[in-house]
Amino acid sequence: SERDSDKDCLLFEFSSEPLLPCYHVQVSLTQFCNWFLLTDVLKRLKMSSRIFRARYPHFEVVNLSRTELWRQVSVSQVSSALASPYRCKNKEEDNEEEEEGLVDLVRCVPELQRLLGSCIHILQEDEEEEELLANTGKPCSR
Repeated sequence: SERDSDKDCLLFEFSSEPLLPCYHVQVSLTQFCNWFLLTDVLKRLKMSSRIFRARYPHFEVVNLSRTELWRQVSVSQVSSALASPYRCKNKEEDNEEEEEGLVDLVRCVPELQRLLGSCIHILQEDEEEEELLANTGKPCSR
């Protein structure tokens, strides 16, 4: 929860599908957090950007220049060649995005992760008994 944000905890994400790449980037002076590429989210949910934005207006979507996204990802200590935002693009999409110069990012929050098929568990360090707190409110199938 928000009030516990300054406490140490471990977050575990479980999914029957491969997890989408997540990028830890700064999109403004005050916002340095985890983001998904909106195109990855739309592909996983099999919906258009217009429908996604209409159905989920509470999910924060921002745009960042491709150059700035790649710069931040390339200096990140957790980046890898596999996590490149340029992977698996066809030439048509590349030309379109190069002309535009911007990519849409959607903020990675537990509600979106659950929508994408993940089960999120948080292990609080300071709890007397080590127990998993499920953000889903129900046990995750194993």
